[in-house]
Amino acid sequence: MHHRQQSVFLLALTCLITLSAPGRLQAQQEDEDIQNAIIRYKTAIEANPNNSATRLKLGRVYLMSGNTDGAIEQFSAAIRLQPDTAEAYTNLSRALLRKGDLEHALENMKKSVVLDPNNSDVHYKLAQLLMRKNRVDEAINSFRQALKLNPQHAAGHRDLGAAYGLKRDYDGEIYEEKKALELSPDDADAHYYMGSAYVAKGNSAEAQRYLTRCVELDQKNADAYRLLGAVQAAGGDIDTAIRTEETALQLDPTNESVKATLKKLHAAPRK
Repeated sequence: MHHRQQSVFLLALTCLITLSAPGRLQAQQEDEDIQNAIIRYKTAIEANPNNSATRLKLGRVYLMSGNTDGAIEQFSAAIRLQPDTAEAYTNLSRALLRKGDLEHALENMKKSVVLDPNNSDVHYKLAQLLMRKNRVDEAINSFRQALKLNPQHAAGHRDLGAAYGLKRDYDGEIYEEKKALELSPDDADAHYYMGSAYVAKGNSAEAQRYLTRCVELDQKNADAYRLLGAVQAAGGDIDTAIRTEETALQLDPTNESVKATLKKLHAAPRK
């Protein structure tokens, strides 16, 4: 390697090291902080095994470190020591959900709601779990309660709107998504739900407006591209629709619906 080439290479290498080192150092520091916290809380529990607050702290750190079983053990111990602590049930629910145990996660979140009925976030988390169980009516009630306690909960409005959409109450969905976007204008999911509601109502112009904004904000949303392509095709813009559907297929290569749509679009006559 010539001297000049070697100098350029070394300079580039130095820049790469300089740019990447802070991120690595920060991650390393965070990992050390977590491990130190685990040691500290375990030592405290050895000294006083009946301190439920310390077990809660250890459980949260375990959850951060990826030790889900350890977190479940500590949250369960905290509940045995102090059964009226809503936070312990909420955290146990999170850990159980991470393990894929949706049924027991839901059970524990319900207990948290009973113990902390004025906490909007707990009602919201319960509603999310109910949605995952396809218990939409119950979820709607929980979302409403969360919003009654905190009307500024943007995600609550967004997800309530989505629940209304599942009930085919598209006017209700649009109303809630507008509320969500007033509070959080760059929420890509709220734009998607708004667009899909307008598709269902046959309002192509509004559907295209919201879906276009959705894919600007979230370029990985295959469903948004798929729906946007359908709207573009319905408006006669076949070439643009093809490009949009091709993007959807790149993001979701196994989607047979998109493949079928693309086949029809390629065969469609142009104006």
